[in-house]
Amino acid sequence: MNKTKLIDSLKSLHDLSKAINSTLNIDEVGKMILKKTAELMQAEKVVLLLLDETKMILTLEKSQGLDEEELEGTRFYNIRPFDHCIVHKGTILTMDEVLTPQDLQLQRRKMPFLSEMVFAPLEIKGEAYGLLGISGNVHEFPVVELEIFCSLGSQAAIALENANLYKKLHEAFLHTAEALAEAINSRDPYTGGHTSRVAQYAMQLAGALGLSAKEKEDLRLAAILHDIGKIGIDDTVLRKSGSFSDADKEIMKQHPEIGANILEHVDEMGEVIKGVRHHHEWFDGSGYPEGLARENIPLIARIISIADVYDALTTDRPYRKASSKNVAIKIMMADSGSHFDPELLDLFSRGEL
Repeated sequence: MNKTKLIDSLKSLHDLSKAINSTLNIDEVGKMILKKTAELMQAEKVVLLLLDETKMILTLEKSQGLDEEELEGTRFYNIRPFDHCIVHKGTILTMDEVLTPQDLQLQRRKMPFLSEMVFAPLEIKGEAYGLLGISGNVHEFPVVELEIFCSLGSQAAIALENANLYKKLHEAFLHTAEALAEAINSRDPYTGGHTSRVAQYAMQLAGALGLSAKEKEDLRLAAILHDIGKIGIDDTVLRKSGSFSDADKEIMKQHPEIGANILEHVDEMGEVIKGVRHHHEWFDGSGYPEGLARENIPLIARIISIADVYDALTTDRPYRKASSKNVAIKIMMADSGSHFDPELLDLFSRGEL
């Protein structure tokens, strides 16, 4: 490798390191690793294989440059340890060194392309995390390029681990938020499970709309927390079994604002707060708390409004029995364009509920 190419490779490696650590979305990290590895190593095919916690199962998580029919078997069992490659920096592997004879036969039969690849170990704190593979023969690469490839494997492992830890932390936060919301809903014996169902229906509509991962994330959290403001509503009103008086209704109307005010103390919840504050707005402008209309109502709130009412109609309440799915949709369709966004409601009505 000449001096110019070496400098270019090191610069590319540095740029790649910044790129793959620029996001905490684990799916995006994986795709970026494949893309940048292919560019840096000039490889037609790239694969990412990860070990499970027992280090006995190796799963092909992502690939680039491969057709679906080439990916019949994606999991191998009873993996041979390859931590020694981490101790001996710059050591790369082939499938012959990783798979047991039985799995090796399976691999050669179902995924022969793996035999035409070399692999760099993914390292986390001196332990194997998985493998990053590129097409080519070990003898085709200069030693310096293989060193760079192994460094790339280490960078990829760190990015994946960070994204995975963030994912686990975020899921724990969502579960905690859901438990808190359900605890608040449990004050009303007729709304058990309401939070999780509203989130489920909202996410189904989000999928049909093709929302981005970030939009779905905000929507899911807003749906979970949409009634959190009920923590500020007195039990004499919240648990009332009969019809609400006008005074009761005015008190209940405070819960979206109460919830939004609570969440304003949490950073980076701007879109979530919109869903919580405005999920009782009506499409024709006759809702509350601000009387917003049509597209002035945030999309996140228009979605939650549909999911919220649908769940209310299809569950037992003190004042009526649950309606069937078809009847609930029919009732809601009568309010299309007044209470609900007609396009969203039509899409929701055609979905799998």
